[in-house]
Amino acid sequence: MVRTSLCVQGSPVKNSHHIAHLRNVWYTNDRTKHFEFEIENGSEFDYQPGQFISMDVQIDGEACVRSYSVASSPHHDNRFDLCLNIVPHGLVSPWLFHLEPGDAIRFQGPFGLFTLRQPLDPVSVFIATGTGIAPIRAMLQYVYQEPQPAEVWLLFGVRHEADILYRGEFEKMARENPGFHFVPTLSRPHPGWTGHTGYVQKQITRYLSGKRGIHAYVCGLKKMVNDVCQQLQAMGYDEAALSFEKYD
Repeated sequence: MVRTSLCVQGSPVKNSHHIAHLRNVWYTNDRTKHFEFEIENGSEFDYQPGQFISMDVQIDGEACVRSYSVASSPHHDNRFDLCLNIVPHGLVSPWLFHLEPGDAIRFQGPFGLFTLRQPLDPVSVFIATGTGIAPIRAMLQYVYQEPQPAEVWLLFGVRHEADILYRGEFEKMARENPGFHFVPTLSRPHPGWTGHTGYVQKQITRYLSGKRGIHAYVCGLKKMVNDVCQQLQAMGYDEAALSFEKYD
């Protein structure tokens, strides 16, 4: 998930903290890739699930910075994952999509306050659209490193069935953890789809009405995040019960 961007003419951004090499990469659908990186020299990457990195890239004389949420739980080693869409006429995402295993990136971080509350609230709700699932995946991997007594929901809104990123992983998580509920919903379903339809906001009303002790983590496009936060507050949830990350 890309968060913010900055491009300037001239020299590359200085004082990068880390160099990482691509270990593995694959398409999750026709416009999204999953990347696995490893920091060189075995340096441990200490971050909290939900945080992001700022990548420094030099392209055609432009020094560009792109910020991406880390899509994996801390491994207590030098590895981390990213998940992002290609922007066909963009500058940095096409460059990233052409990386091959062994290629290097330079980045700073971690940054960000979109992190898990500890201990978990009695009901933790994760709401994402598109590649907003990246930091949510990191959080859920962390939560389920050990058996978890809390009630946990993942409401994941996408357009098409092929856009349900990490579907197999979340379905496995639901099978192995009775307290975890995975609710994907499609806004543009094909005729054979038998699951939930409509925007993710529709599922909030369906599954969360009347629940107490909730903390919600919301990540996705700015409009969706604003709509969801307003909806939850209208349902009686306090602003302090909401953590969110927006992107354009």
